[in-house]
This record gives sequence, C-alpha cells and structure tokens, in this order.
Amino acid sequence: MKKIDKQKVKIFLRCFIISVIIFVLSITLHFTKVFNFFENKTYDLRMSELAKTKNPCDDIYFIKVDQESIDWASETYGWSWPWPREAYGRIIEFVSAGNAKSIAFDIVFSEPSIYGEEDDLAFAKAEEESGITIQTIFINGDRADGTEHAQLPIPVIADNAAMLANITSSMDDDDIIRRGRLSYEYNGEVYPTLGTAPLYLTDDTEGLKAIPRLEDGTVLLRYQKSMDDYEPFSAMSILKNYDSWKNGEECDFEPDEFEDAYVYVAYYATGLFDICSTPVSKVFPGVGVHITTLDNYLTDSFMIKASDWGNVLWYFTLSLLSSLLIATALCMKKQWLSLFTLIVSGVLLMGIAVSVPYILFFNGIWIVMVGPLFNLALSLLFNIGFSFAVEGKQKKIIKDAFSKCLSKDVVNQILEDPSSFSLGGKQFRMTAVFTDIQQFSSFCEFLSPEEVGSLLNYYLTPMSDILLSEKGTLDKYEGDAIIGFVGAPVEIENHADRACTAAVLMKKREKQMNQEIYSIASSEKPGDMTDDLYNSFLKLVKNNRKIFTRIGINTGYMMAGFFGSDQMKNYTMMGTDVNIASRLEGVNKQYHTGGILISDETKNDLHEDFLVRRLDRVRVINIENPIRLYELIDKKEFSSDKDRFDINIWEKAMDFFESKDYSSAYEHFKIFYNKNPDDGVAAYYISLLERYFLVNKYPTQSDGEGVVFEPETGIFRLSQK
Repeated sequence: MKKIDKQKVKIFLRCFIISVIIFVLSITLHFTKVFNFFENKTYDLRMSELAKTKNPCDDIYFIKVDQESIDWASETYGWSWPWPREAYGRIIEFVSAGNAKSIAFDIVFSEPSIYGEEDDLAFAKAEEESGITIQTIFINGDRADGTEHAQLPIPVIADNAAMLANITSSMDDDDIIRRGRLSYEYNGEVYPTLGTAPLYLTDDTEGLKAIPRLEDGTVLLRYQKSMDDYEPFSAMSILKNYDSWKNGEECDFEPDEFEDAYVYVAYYATGLFDICSTPVSKVFPGVGVHITTLDNYLTDSFMIKASDWGNVLWYFTLSLLSSLLIATALCMKKQWLSLFTLIVSGVLLMGIAVSVPYILFFNGIWIVMVGPLFNLALSLLFNIGFSFAVEGKQKKIIKDAFSKCLSKDVVNQILEDPSSFSLGGKQFRMTAVFTDIQQFSSFCEFLSPEEVGSLLNYYLTPMSDILLSEKGTLDKYEGDAIIGFVGAPVEIENHADRACTAAVLMKKREKQMNQEIYSIASSEKPGDMTDDLYNSFLKLVKNNRKIFTRIGINTGYMMAGFFGSDQMKNYTMMGTDVNIASRLEGVNKQYHTGGILISDETKNDLHEDFLVRRLDRVRVINIENPIRLYELIDKKEFSSDKDRFDINIWEKAMDFFESKDYSSAYEHFKIFYNKNPDDGVAAYYISLLERYFLVNKYPTQSDGEGVVFEPETGIFRLSQK
C-alpha cells in the first residue's frame, strides 16, 4: 500500500514540475509578445460574436453621402462631384432645426470650394448659425522626417465651426483598429477625437476620466457588427426633405427626427470613404470607429483589458489545475479509465481555457486565451507522452492495430486485459447484421479495378461508421459486403434496436450517396476528389445504375471471440443464427423489399420504435426450422401517419392470405399497391396470387420462382440464396 502511495506522489510531483516548467516558458513567451498576433486574432473572433449581441445607441445618427445620393443630386440639382458646400450647409440647417446635440463631419474641407468663395462663406454661415458643427483635422505622423503634419479645414470653415476634432486612428501592428483615441495633442494643443468631441459641446465630459484606458491612453472599442445597425440616412433623403421643409410641404420626416441626437456625416460612396480594418470587418468605414467610440461612452460599454498580474494568475491557475487533473488520471489503475479521464480532463481544461475568456469578453473583460491554451496543450502532450512512453507502448500498439476494425468496446476490453486476446469464444445473445450491394459484380463490367476500389471505399467507410456508432463490431468485409454484429464482446440489452437503427441509417445514407453521385457526376470534379472516384460516378450515371443495399438481420445465441492462429486472430462470430442473418440478406431479392429483412427473433426483441410489416413464414436454405420474415420499413420517428395506415391494410391482407382467403387477400394487396405503386413486395404478392393461388395452384420447384409452397403447413421453402 505504501509503495502505491509513493508511486502516486511521484506522479503528482512529476506532473507539477512539468506544469511549472511549461508555465514559466509560457509566461516568458507571453511577455515577449510571441502570442500577440494569434491573441489578436482570437480577440477579433470574440469581438465578431460579441458584436452580434450589441444594440446600437439610439442617440447616434449617421448621414451617408453615398453613390445614390451623388447620382440623384446630379440629376436633380445638376451638381457635379464634388458637391458645392451649399449641400452640406443645407444638411446642417435641417439637422440643427431639429435641436440635435451635434453634427460632426468626417470630411476634411482642406481646400477652397471649386464653386468659389461664396460657396465656402455660405457653408461657414450655416456652421455659425447652428453652433453645433464639428469639423475635422487629420494628423499624419508617418512623414519621413518623423514630424507630424496636420490637414486642417480652410480658415473660414475652421473659424466658424463649434469645434475641431481629430480623426487620426490608432492601428495595431497588423493594421487593424481595435483601439480608439479620446484625444490627440498637436503643436501643444489637445484636440478631442471625432468620437468624443460631441461630449464637449454638451459638457458631458466628466465620465471620460473613468473610461478604462490602456498604457498608451487608448481605449478598447466594442463594435457593432455593421454600420447599418445605426439605420443610416442617405444625404439624398435629407436634401429631399430639406426642400419640402423649406417650401412648407409635407416631409417624409421632420427635422425633429434629430432632436437630442449626435449626428455624423461622412462619404460612403465607393472610392470616396475611408476604409479601415476592424475586428468585425476588413472594409469598415473610418467614421464607424468614431461613432463606436461615442457609442461606447454613451452606453458605458468600453472593453477592459485584464492587468498583467491578472493574466499571470490566469496562467498559473490553469497550470495548477492541469497538473492535478493529469496526475489524477495517470494514477488510475485501469488504462482505459486513465486514458478516458485524460481525454475528459484535456477537453475540460481546454473548454475552461476557451470558455472563461469568452464569458469574460462578453462581460467586457479581455483576458488572454492563446497563451494558456498553448500552456495546456504542452502540459498534456508532455505528461501523456511521458506516460505512454514509459507504461503504454504495448497497449498503444494494440489500440492502433484494432481500433479501426473493432468497436471501441472490443478495443477497450483488450486494453484493459491483454490476456483476453487469446483463442476461443463465448456465447452471447446478440444480433448479426449482413449487408451486400445488389448486383455489385455487374459494376465491375464497366468500372476499372481502381474505380471499383475507390467506389467501395466511398461506400464502406460511412456504412461501417454507422454500424460502429451503434456500438456494433465490424467482423469483416467480403468484397462489397459488410458483416457485423451488436451485443459482443460487451453485452448490450438493446442490441436488436441498435442493429435495426444502424440498418435504417444505412439505407438513408445510401439514398444520400445516390443523390451525391448524380449531383457530382453532373458537374465539374470537386478539387478534393480522386479521378478514379469521379470516373466511377460518371460511369454509374451513364449506365443508369444506383447503389442498392440489401441487409439481413437476425437475433439469437451465437459464439463470438478470437478465432484463428497464434500468428493471426480475428474477433468474429459463428453459429446457426449467424447463417440465418446471412440468408435473410439474400431473401430481400426474392421478396423485392426496400432492402431490410429481419427475423421474428429480432422483431420480438425490438421496442415500439420501429415500423415493420409481416411477411411469410419460410425455411431458408440449409436451415430446417421455419422463421417468420419481417420487413423493416423505418423508425417510427421518421414515418408518417400514411405509413401506419398502409401497414394496417397490409396486415389485413396478410391475415387473409394466411387464412387462405386469397380473393380478399388479393383485394387488399391491390388497395395497398394502388396507394404505393412503387412497392415491390406488394407487386410480388399480387403476382403470386394471380399466377398461382387464385387459380388453385402453388409454386413448385419446377416453376423457377425460387420458392416452394407447402400447403399443409402454409410455409414457403426458399430454393435459392
């Protein structure tokens, strides 16, 4: 006992030391900004999601000078581009008449109007009379000599504006604007940015001191997903309403639409407006950065960056948690449980490392994600790698060799007890499944061997996955046939349900495959598809062929275990009930079914989740005891009321048929067939009745029907596989 405890202590100590070493490495990389690029990308992803939940501030309005407005003004007023500044004066007059709080232009009027001095004076007069107009300056700090240069409005416009504001943005190293400025100093004078300037006009600047700022004085912006969220007005709509308003005519909206509003005006036509890259868009209008700054202030929604100590504590917490969980998993006796716990712990830790930053981000706090994820991944890799290198080589080889051939339960049993991998078997009550593609051998007549192989891989992979997903075991492949079973080596109570569910899903996947084949064959070859597979699709369509899977399912007592030699073993099954499942797969052809036949033993084990219809009692080849056939139609959750109604008609027809009231049986089969003209089973019974039973004859061996009827027992003896 003491030895075991010492071993556990050793494992815990080892995991802790590894985690501490990786923690120190991760923190070093963090402070040397190695993770910055990737962290910024996760920041952008989080911001894109967060933006979908943010509601725009109702007090902000955006007037865009778009191409539609430019074209309309050209036709209506004869204005060429650029517009006379009289146009912007009208906008100022209209908005100001509604008692807006401010009207800010994201346009630098740095040159005199081409329409003459009177045009500039008219614009300046509109500014002066409004008393709320904000004009912009652009400060360029990228000159070769390192000095800054400002682009300013012409004096007459600058002097009559209520305020000048800077529109210079703050970009990160990847040219994405995640941060905003609150002010900018130029030549000893501090200019507010276009996002905060409106606050100075309304004396609402007290809250600026409380805004969480980064070391360089910038703020982290919380964006809307699109500028359209602000329901922008076009300049055309303002100018139209201005004319109506001035003429005393009815307007679409009055100036008081802008009462107490913060209004921005900016170019929005292609080639005119300033394009920025932001976390939510690579083509975000520059004015949107300033609107976002004001929006964040008015809604108190600026992002907060966690402190360095907060990030270090986050790293350490995850490192400590990872060492404890990994060590706990490695101390478990059973390898499968240890591996399972490691996987769960890894997923849990990664989930915490992702979800906590996401949750905090959605609450306005930015804590790092990439570095801790790197830390956790490295801890898991080192600890698990060391454990497997020392203790798990043999079991890893077994798992790699058999995980793709056997169900997870079989693999886990071998991993838990390698001695179970020996010759011999055990009896289980389980369900066997046999599948086969109808007339697949004929495909080989027009497909090359390479095309056949590609087509088989395309088919067998998803079909096998479906069987394994229902806790089935893949016994073997025989060409295009899949042989498997459910219920061994781990006993499963609902093995019949799972086997039948797998069969139903296989038929649905088959339908999807045929649709994919015809769809792909009618278009260009997908880039990730091989030539052999694409050519096989083309030839299938050309020869008017489709994949049709026949499935036979039987439940009973069978032997399952490892059989073979010391050099090569296979986990397989054997027994009479296995042979019955194999026979039922072929009987689908005799009865022209939709593809799935099950035995009465399987049907009796099913719960009420499945839609089945009764067929004959038969003796299959080489098996004397008769069995009742049932066709599995679907799961009830996928079937319609019409299906259930048709099944009731079918059951009445079978009752009449087995009581030898062939006329009534014929009548009901016809009713069913008229409702379901594509039903091959109904057509088969109608044909048998017309050619034999209604004319007092029974099919015999010499008739070549494949069945021989025994009138004294009412049993059909099948004469072919």
